[in-house]
Amino acid sequence: MNTTAPAHVTVPDRPARPGLEELAVRARDLQPMLRARARQTEADRRVGAEVIAELSKAELLNVVKPARFGGLEYGPSAMVRVGFELGRACGSTAWCAMVASCDAWFVSYWPLEVQREVWQDQPGNIVAGALGPTGECEPVDGGYRLWGRWPFASNCENSQWVMISAIVPPSGDKPAGPGWFLLPIDGLNIDQDSWHVSGLAGTGSKTLYIDEPVFLPARRMVRFSDVVALTTPGTDVPDNPLAMFGFTTFAASSVVAPLLGMARGALDWYSEYLREKIRPGASAPAAESPLNQLRAGRASADIEAALALLLNTVQSAEQIVFAGGRLDTEARLAVRRAIGYAASHAVQAVNSLAEAAGARSTDLSLPLQRFWRDVNAGARHVGLDEPAIMAMVGMHLFGLQPEGAF
Repeated sequence: MNTTAPAHVTVPDRPARPGLEELAVRARDLQPMLRARARQTEADRRVGAEVIAELSKAELLNVVKPARFGGLEYGPSAMVRVGFELGRACGSTAWCAMVASCDAWFVSYWPLEVQREVWQDQPGNIVAGALGPTGECEPVDGGYRLWGRWPFASNCENSQWVMISAIVPPSGDKPAGPGWFLLPIDGLNIDQDSWHVSGLAGTGSKTLYIDEPVFLPARRMVRFSDVVALTTPGTDVPDNPLAMFGFTTFAASSVVAPLLGMARGALDWYSEYLREKIRPGASAPAAESPLNQLRAGRASADIEAALALLLNTVQSAEQIVFAGGRLDTEARLAVRRAIGYAASHAVQAVNSLAEAAGARSTDLSLPLQRFWRDVNAGARHVGLDEPAIMAMVGMHLFGLQPEGAF
């Protein structure tokens, strides 16, 4: 892995913040409550405000938030640790918690003035995002008029601010392209009928919309081209290291971690269930079946290998970024490869366990069927497209220019 990192710069030392193991313990402590509420969360099509309050109290929504506004300012590997533990209990809650953490990181891309607007008076504010450029905007004096519809705004009903996107016309040497707009969420409407899904139903990833154009000052827009190039206004803010973490490289680590957690949650349940289950036509427990034993063993290996690869790769890369360096193509692709590997192996593990668990495991009162639906839905996220990711890696190995987001 080749990188560019000045030797005289060190990773920020913030001894007052809780350690990563402490954060993982806090997440594990919430698992019983999240398991007990998982079915209701799905039925409500959103994570409840009381659950969000517990996550906030445990500082699990702040792991990659700027420190100057009360965040812990860890790197993306912290989201992997926390998201994995939450996902073992409730996939939808883990997804929303990590999306909220990730969106707090994205706010670091904006000027300090805008970051203060989000958090100075209300440091507990939560940010949502619907970043597909499906809206419309029009440049006007001092800013933009914005309107349209934005689907997949996970956790929007628990958020106070939101990032949405539209194609911004060319300006100076900047060509037309997607822009990200940051505004209070009370300026948008939520389409309550837009989220009826079979998997991750509890994420509340509903469509936001603006019918009558609203004005946003120019400072509230960053161009996606600058996000990719790491040239956003936030990179000029002193002591703002999160602005140098690349969206296309690291962002999907936030949503793949819950998938691995769901896989481990499925294995936890499967292991307990098989100890009690009696095979049809036999008096011996199903746990004595070599096939069931094989599936459990392989699933455990898939999950642990994927988690280890993901953590090791992300941690190595984030150390370089915190040290003031930039990741080269190989390092960025390594992160994307670990994310794609984790997504595919989480699905593989859950599918294998679901196939072996029998018809009773499809009962809606049991968690395995929810893990199965949630992990397969989550793996369809655009940032977790494992074949496309591995193809980029292959292009690089063959000496070709990789095509895609990395």
